[in-house]
Amino acid sequence: MLTMAFAPLLAAAQTYPDKPVKMIVPYPAGGPADQIARELANGLSQALGQTFVIETKGGGSGSIGTAYVAKAAPDGYTLLASAGAPHTAVPVFSSNPPYDGIKEFSPILMIIDVPNVMVIGPHVKATNVKEFIELAKTKVMTYGSSGTGSSTHLAGEIFQIETKVKMTHVPYKGATPVVNDMLGGHVDVSFLNLSAMLPHLKSGKLRAIGLSAETRAKALPDVPTLGEQGVPDNTGSWYGLLAPAGTPDHVVRVLYDASVKYFSQPEVRARVEASGSELKMLNPKQFLAALTEEKRQLAELNKILNIKMD
Repeated sequence: MLTMAFAPLLAAAQTYPDKPVKMIVPYPAGGPADQIARELANGLSQALGQTFVIETKGGGSGSIGTAYVAKAAPDGYTLLASAGAPHTAVPVFSSNPPYDGIKEFSPILMIIDVPNVMVIGPHVKATNVKEFIELAKTKVMTYGSSGTGSSTHLAGEIFQIETKVKMTHVPYKGATPVVNDMLGGHVDVSFLNLSAMLPHLKSGKLRAIGLSAETRAKALPDVPTLGEQGVPDNTGSWYGLLAPAGTPDHVVRVLYDASVKYFSQPEVRARVEASGSELKMLNPKQFLAALTEEKRQLAELNKILNIKMD
């Protein structure tokens, strides 16, 4: 009798996934969240024999797509390939957040960390941070971010505090439109993820003058950190996979195990690290602890910044 009672659960564990899985990216197509999601979807499709379909739902600093997944059925067929801002920044900076970024989700895997890189447009006449600061004292610079409350926004705010310069924040729905406006000369500077900026830096269309990290990036070894140039700033982003709260443990385990196995392959690891990212591979428990600590730190930081998303 006991075996019969558990038979449906065992069957579910063995058959998941038995139909296509939708993976929501809460940012526009082409940005770093979309890039890592497509890498992940490809790996999971290979490992689990089902199609993982990417669907982008940008806007609201990632909150629109995130809210969509929070309300989805917790059955493993609607997942979220996300960054930190929707889960920790939106709930801290908004007086009426549309969801609880921690309680309404089941963390599966934190995949990577990506540092932010300070990049200037081709029209800005500076070759390093010191020259940029001097220039910013003579005119008001605009800095673009991938959304209010994102790490790319916070990096710019911290830069202003540390350097005593004033810049105008221009929030976008993701990294791609920021890059487009920088290339067009409409935005002076940004602190976007290295993975989003690397192709434009290698092509010479944009210039990196500092890295928001403790150490230089392997993918950009000639660019000094902001700290090396006298501006302490270690902001960056993580990207990971989450599901709606209440998703069965066996589904979380299937997704976690398949993801870790895929990203552990030397050729996949090399491809990810070449993009400027660092593999983290935190398990669900570690991921939850990191989310909780990040939210606490942002709440403390906002006592100084007083960022309001409403």
